[in-house]
Amino acid sequence: MSFSPRRAAAGRTVVVLALAAAGCGPAATTTVTGTVTYRGAAVPGGSVVLYCADKQIVRGVIGAGGRFAIPNVPPGSVVVTVQTRSRVPAGLSLRQNLPPTINGPIAPTAERPEDERVVPFPPRYALPEESGLTAVVGRDGLTYDIDLQP
Repeated sequence: MSFSPRRAAAGRTVVVLALAAAGCGPAATTTVTGTVTYRGAAVPGGSVVLYCADKQIVRGVIGAGGRFAIPNVPPGSVVVTVQTRSRVPAGLSLRQNLPPTINGPIAPTAERPEDERVVPFPPRYALPEESGLTAVVGRDGLTYDIDLQP
């Protein structure tokens, strides 16, 4: 096996590319947390959507007490929207008449649990162009409380 300058140059190129690729890991992300209220009362369900500057869209579910947590958010400016569950008009949602089961699941008796109420707030909050909600996410995360107004 002979030593050639061409092989040496190719070997150096491979080493340089490997070192450069090692620094290209996943971008640092953080978590955005907070609460959503409307007219001072906690919004009991829905989701908070963040439209990031790098064109990523990340979402978190609104839970009990209006609290939400959105992981994997890249640092930078974001546009925030809040979406609620759609309200099903009475009469459109029909009660199921299920046959009796033996040792099977028990059908729920309540039409909608208390924590799944729909809070009708203005639809502009669901649109990134109209919500008027913005924030800047830092490397250490962000606590962002959202107080929706009529």
